[in-house]
Amino acid sequence: MKHFAVKLLIAVMVASAVVVSYGQARLPESTIKTVYLVPFSHYDFGFVEPPDAVRERAARHIDEVIRVAEEDPNFKWTIESVWQVNEWLKRQRKPSSVLPKDKEKIERLMKLIRSGRVALSSAWGSMHTDFMGGEELNRLIYDYTALSKAYDIKTELAMLNDVPGHPTTMPGVLAGSGMKYMVTGANTFLMNATDIAPGKVPFYWEGPDGSKILTWISQGNRGAYVEAATEFYLDPFSHDPYTDRRPFEMFNSELIGKTTPIQEMELGMTKLLNRYNEGGYKYDAVMVLAAHDFVEPTDVLNLEKAITLWKQHHPEIELKIATPPEFFKYIESKYGDHIPTFKGEWSGLWSEAKTQSPQVSASARYVHDHAPAAETMWSALAMTRKLTAPVGNIASIFDLILTYDEHSGAGNNGWPQLNSRKPLEDQNQQYVDMMGRAVKETDRLFDEGVKAMAQATRHEVPPQQPFITRPFLVYNGLSWKRSDVVRIAPPKGRRITGVLSRDGQNIEFDTDKDGMTVFVATDVPAMGYSTYNIRTEVGDPVISLRQVRGRTLSFGGHTVIANDDGTIASIKDGSGRELVNKNGELPFNELLRVEGNDASKIVYPEPAGIRIDHGIQMAEMTITRGRSAFPETRIRIYKNLDRLELQNILDRDKFPFVGGSGNWSDAYYFAFPFNVSTDGMKVIRGGQKWFDMLPDDYMDGARKDSVTTRHSIGFTNGKSTAIVAHRQAFHWSFPSYVSTRIRAKDAPAEFPAMYTGKFPLPEATIYSRAIRHSDQADTHDMAAVNLATVEPGLGNKLVFDYAFAADGAFDPVKSWRFGNEINLPFKAGFITSLPVIGEQGFFGIDQPNVQIVTVKPLAESSVRGEVSSAPLQPKQNKIFIIRLQEFAGRAATAKVSLPVRIKRAVVVSLTEDRELQPVTQIEPLTVSIRPYQTLTVKIEVE
Repeated sequence: MKHFAVKLLIAVMVASAVVVSYGQARLPESTIKTVYLVPFSHYDFGFVEPPDAVRERAARHIDEVIRVAEEDPNFKWTIESVWQVNEWLKRQRKPSSVLPKDKEKIERLMKLIRSGRVALSSAWGSMHTDFMGGEELNRLIYDYTALSKAYDIKTELAMLNDVPGHPTTMPGVLAGSGMKYMVTGANTFLMNATDIAPGKVPFYWEGPDGSKILTWISQGNRGAYVEAATEFYLDPFSHDPYTDRRPFEMFNSELIGKTTPIQEMELGMTKLLNRYNEGGYKYDAVMVLAAHDFVEPTDVLNLEKAITLWKQHHPEIELKIATPPEFFKYIESKYGDHIPTFKGEWSGLWSEAKTQSPQVSASARYVHDHAPAAETMWSALAMTRKLTAPVGNIASIFDLILTYDEHSGAGNNGWPQLNSRKPLEDQNQQYVDMMGRAVKETDRLFDEGVKAMAQATRHEVPPQQPFITRPFLVYNGLSWKRSDVVRIAPPKGRRITGVLSRDGQNIEFDTDKDGMTVFVATDVPAMGYSTYNIRTEVGDPVISLRQVRGRTLSFGGHTVIANDDGTIASIKDGSGRELVNKNGELPFNELLRVEGNDASKIVYPEPAGIRIDHGIQMAEMTITRGRSAFPETRIRIYKNLDRLELQNILDRDKFPFVGGSGNWSDAYYFAFPFNVSTDGMKVIRGGQKWFDMLPDDYMDGARKDSVTTRHSIGFTNGKSTAIVAHRQAFHWSFPSYVSTRIRAKDAPAEFPAMYTGKFPLPEATIYSRAIRHSDQADTHDMAAVNLATVEPGLGNKLVFDYAFAADGAFDPVKSWRFGNEINLPFKAGFITSLPVIGEQGFFGIDQPNVQIVTVKPLAESSVRGEVSSAPLQPKQNKIFIIRLQEFAGRAATAKVSLPVRIKRAVVVSLTEDRELQPVTQIEPLTVSIRPYQTLTVKIEVE
C-alpha cells in the first residue's frame, strides 16, 4: 500500500512538472481514440435533503433538461432513474385542469427520449439490489414499462450508480425485462467492486439462469459516476455542487493558480489512459460518466466548451457527448465477437448501511415477503369471490419499499460536514413513517383478506357455535403444504382453554410467559387455509410452562447447553448432530462490539441468569443479562419442528457512547461458530432467487469481506451442513474479515481486518451484523450534534430472530423452504364464523424445487383512468400473472393448481408486456422451467 502511494505521488509530480514546464503534455500511447462522455445528474434520496424534498428537486431538473435541449441542438442527457420521471409527471397539470395532464409539455420530453438525445434508464432507481425483496427486484423495470406503454418510448438501458456491487440475480431481471445494457458507477472508496474493471469492460454478465446483460463498470474512490470531473478533469469549468469549487482545485491544491484548463484536462486524460492501459483495455473507445449529485443540465454547456478546447490541442483523441446506448452499440458493432463473458456475485458491500436503522430495515424486509403473499391472497379472492383486487394498495406498498431500498435509504447520522441537522432529522423521520405505512397497509390487507375468506355469501349458511368457542383461521402464504407454529393472543378478558381442529380433535397447546397460546398447525394447504375452533373462558391466561433447574434445555430430541456467562456451549439437533464449534474464535451467540476497526468489550453489570421452561408443545431457555446492552436471549424448541429458534434483544439505550477511537460509529455482531470442517467448505449465500456458493460464485476480483442474504446463510463441506435463517438482520461478515481480539493498550493500530481477511476461511463462523450505531452527527450547519436516535418513535428495544438447522449434504430444497418459512410465518386470526369450506388451498405446484412467488392481476389491466357521469361497476379481474421460480438448479416440468378453470395461458416477459410462448396444456396448467429460471405466466380465467 505504501509503495503504491509513493508511485502515485511521483506520477502526479512528474505529470505536474510536464504540464507546468511545457504547456502541452504528450499523452500516453493507447488504443483509445474516442472518449464517450455521458452527462447526467445523480440523485440521492435523503443524502442532503429528506426524500420528499429530493422528489421535488428531481422533478424540477427535468424541466431544465427540456429547456436546455430545446435551446442547444448538440445537447445530450441521460435520466438516471424512472422515479425522477414519475415525480415530474405528477406535477404536469395545467392550472385549469382537474385530472388531465399537460399533454403538450409531456410530449416535449417524450419526443426528446424518442429522438435518442435524452436517454432514459429503465431502473426505478439506483438500488441496493442485494437488499431488495425477490418480487420487488422482479418489478425493478415495471414503472418504465408503464411509461413505455403510455408514451411510446423505448430504452434498453438500466443505470444504477453509487452502489459498488450487485447480486447474481441482476442479469436475469434486466434481460427478462427486455434490457440489453447495464451501467454502474461503482463508488469504491473502501475497496474495488471487481477486478474486471477497467481492463475487461464492457463484458457480458451472465446469470445462473443463462441470461446475459452487456455491462459497463466505472469504479473509483470518488464515486465513479463523477469520474469525468473528479478523476479525469475533462470538465475544468463546472463547480462541485457541495463545495462550489472546481474539482481539480479540490484534489490538487498544490497546483492552484499554476495550470490552465487544457493542462488540467491533459493531466486527467493521462490518468485515464494510464488506468485503462494498465488494465489491458483493448478497444478504441471508452465511456466516461460525467455526472455529480444534483447538478443542472446547463453543466453540459461547460462540457461542450471543454470539448472545443480539447479539439484545438489534441485531435488524436476525440471527446464526444453521448448517451450509454450510443457507446454500447458502437462497441457491439465493432467488437461484438470479442466481448468476454463473466459470471459471478459482487454484492454485499454497501447494503450494510441499512444496519444503521435496523428497525426500519426490518420493516422493509417484512414487507418484502408479506406484500407478495397478501397480493396472492387477494388474487385468490378475486378469482373465487369475484372481489376486486386492491392493486392500488400493492402499488403504494411497492413504491414505499422501493424508496427505502434505493441506495441512500436508511436512518443515519449523515455524512460528516455535509448534512444540516434539521433535514437530517426530517429524513430519518420520513423513512420511519414510510416503512410504518408499508407494514400497516400490508397487515391490513392480510387482516381483511382473512375475514373475506371466511365470510359467507348470501347463499351460504355458516354453522352457529356456542359463545365459548371462537372460530380461527390459519393462512399459509407459501406454495407448499407445511406445518408450523401458531401464536394466538386470547380475546380480551378471556383465556384459551382448548384448540380444536376442524373435525373436533383436541390439539396440544401451551400458554407461554407472554400469555400467548402456542400450537403447531399441521399440513396447512399451499397458499391456503385451515380452520380451528378455540375454546375460551373468562379469566387471565394461565402459563402452562414449568421451570426446570439447570443450564440444559432438552426437548423434542434437541439439546441446548448454556455457558455460565450466557453464551451457548452446545446445540444438538434431533439426530444428535452438534451445531456449535466449541473452539471458534468467539463463543456461540456472543455479542461482539467493534469500535471503528477495533474489537472492543461489552460490559455486563450482573451475572447472566439462565431459566429453563418446559411445556407440552414447546420448551424455552431464557438468558438474562441485567442492566446491559444485551439484556435477553430466548431459545425455543417446538415439538415436531426440526429447528431451533433464537431471539436476541438489544437495548440501544444501554450502548456505550460512540467515539474515542477516531470513529463515528460502532458495529455490533452476533457470533455463530458452526461445527463444520473447513476441508472443502463453502459459504451458502441465500439470495433472492437461489443459493450462491462462495467463494466459487464470486466474480473475478470481487470484494469478499461481507455479504447480504435474503432468508438464510450457512456452511457446507459436502458431508455436514449448518444453516441459519434470519428475519431482521441481513448483513454478515466472515472470520478473519472482522476484528475479534482486543488490541493491547497503546499498541500500534493494525490494518483493518476487512483488508487482510481471505478465503479459504479459517473456520465456519458467521458474524451477523445487528446494527451500526452512532450517537453523534458532524453536521454542516451546527458541527457536532448528539442525536437522540436515527429511528424516531421506534424505541430502543431491538429484536433479532434466528433459526438454526443442521444436515448432512446440502439440500437446497430443504434449506430454501426453511428460510422462507421463518420469514413468512402463518397469518392467523379470529373470524366471525367458520367458512363453509373448512380447509382450502388456492394455488400450489407439484415440483419441490419450484416456488410460486406471487399471483397478481395483470399490470396493464390494473389502472383504467375512466371517469363517467354514472358510477362505474367494480372491476372484475379476469387476467392474472403467476410468477414461478426454480431455485435448486434443476429443470422441471411443473403442474400448477388453481382454484378456477382457465381459458388461456401464455409465457410472458418479466414485465408482463411481451408474449413469448403459448402454454399448450392448461388442464392442469403445466409448464417447463429451466434451471434457476424466473417464469412469468399470464392466464385468463373463466
